[in-house]
Amino acid sequence: MRLTENVYLVGSGHFGLSQDFDSSVYVVNCNGSLVMIDTGAGCNIDIILKNIRKDGLNPENISNVLLTHYHADHAGGAKKLKDLIGCKVYISAIEADVLKNGDEKGLKLDIAKRSGLYSPDYVFSNCEASVELRNNDLISCNDFVFKALNIPGHSEGSICYFIDLPEGKALFSGDVVFAEGVIGLLNCDGSNLSDYRNYMNRLSNLNVDMLFPGHFVFVLSKGQKHIDKAIASLSLLGLPKNFI
Repeated sequence: MRLTENVYLVGSGHFGLSQDFDSSVYVVNCNGSLVMIDTGAGCNIDIILKNIRKDGLNPENISNVLLTHYHADHAGGAKKLKDLIGCKVYISAIEADVLKNGDEKGLKLDIAKRSGLYSPDYVFSNCEASVELRNNDLISCNDFVFKALNIPGHSEGSICYFIDLPEGKALFSGDVVFAEGVIGLLNCDGSNLSDYRNYMNRLSNLNVDMLFPGHFVFVLSKGQKHIDKAIASLSLLGLPKNFI
């Protein structure tokens, strides 16, 4: 589903585009070379690849997969895509070992299954990252440049990807921040409200037009006001609005 001149939504359990467990999966067309942001859970990669073809793109042109974090609904398909296409997989250096070696407890998949977010028989495919990212690292693809912004809070290594596209400035925010200033705090180790307070300011003053979160609705204009709403809520006494 084409959202802007260069951005496509090719997977999403919420919108019924792919398997129910899948986060939103985006593709950015970088002058013919494709960059995918998150992969979904990996239960049926063929559906996502079919959606890419429906949009007139060739999945074999996926050069880079940028993971926002290691949770299964975002990263479970990385191994299959890497094996199938030979694309590079990027993730925070903080979470690379968990992506490669984590068991269900390390991946927080055990608590997610108890919470009813996955079926008991779901199996995560561990994946070795091609590139380990740090805050402010740049990823280039033809004339397009993505900036990795590490925003701990949802998970310790959560990364938002910022890019100045021809149609406007975009932020792929994973589960860090959603429309209307909602945040993605979880009741498990690695997810921390103090981290949100300490690091969300890294998303200030970006002048984001388009906000593409990992779940729910996306925003095609005035995206910064949604981010600023979350930042402001973290300075108040009450708990910010949360996604679950």
